[in-house]
This record gives sequence, C-alpha cells and structure tokens, in this order.
Amino acid sequence: MKRFEAANLQNQIENNPPRPVLKNYKLARRALPLQKSLNEGIEYLYHDLLKRFKEMYSSLPDPLDRTIVEINGKVDPYDPDGLFTFYTPHFYYHVRCNYLEKYEVLYQFHNCPFEAEIRKWFKRSLHTSFAFESDRIKDFPSFYKEVLAFQPKERISVLDYVAP
Repeated sequence: MKRFEAANLQNQIENNPPRPVLKNYKLARRALPLQKSLNEGIEYLYHDLLKRFKEMYSSLPDPLDRTIVEINGKVDPYDPDGLFTFYTPHFYYHVRCNYLEKYEVLYQFHNCPFEAEIRKWFKRSLHTSFAFESDRIKDFPSFYKEVLAFQPKERISVLDYVAP
C-alpha cells in the first residue's frame, strides 16, 4: 500500500485542539459487562471485515477505485464519538461510540462493485440492533472528492493491485 500524494496541503491540520475532547469510547469502559463485551466484539468485527474489504478493493484494476481513506478516531482529538472510518469511492464504513456508551456501525454504498458480497458479510456478522445503513451522504462522488481534499495525506493511501 502506498501513500496518496495528491492531498491538498492547505488542509494540513494541527492536531492540537485548545483542549482535549472527551472521547465516548473512554466513557464506555464504565459500561455494564455485557455492553463492554458487545463493544469489544463490534470493534473486532470492524477490523476483521475491514481486512476482507481491503482484499476485495485490491482486486480493482483502476488506482482511483483502490484509493482509500482510513481514520483512527481514537487518536483524533476533534471527534468525540468516532472510532474508525473507512472511505472508498463507492463505500463508507464507520464505527462510533454513541453517548449511551454503545458502539454502532454505520455504512453506505454508492455504485459499489462489491455491495452484494459486503451485504452478505454484514448479514452474517453484524446484528441490526447496532449496524445501520445510512443515507446521509446525498452526493457521494462530490463528498468523496471533498474527503480526499480535506484529509491529511497520512490518512489516504492506494491499495496495491492484486489480480483476482
């Protein structure tokens, strides 16, 4: 995987907020044991599925289709509820910790070449009580271009091509 070089250098953000943001996932450590176990399972599933999704996207021949954005919200001092985010030109995959100390998975598709296969993985592994399909992003191509322009280049990479 190589780093993306076309990020807009004007958008390099200093990660030094005036004061630290209280992170919801840290508050979730005090949740009841059952909820803590569910949260740990959701985080594990996110990473397991993410590995599979990256393998799928690595099979696409066009480098623009293999350009991804990964955000680790646990270390982002500006986002109180975001844990992990994965963007592709066709797919959005996000885990957050809401204010009730529960982890949630949000996802959205846009002409995704792997939508049927990803939906099967979600159906097998993610329960509908904590995984939600979103429709908040109305113009996905424009949104994705803005994500690429705004995010620092450390978060953007191009997956290596692996022939199917």
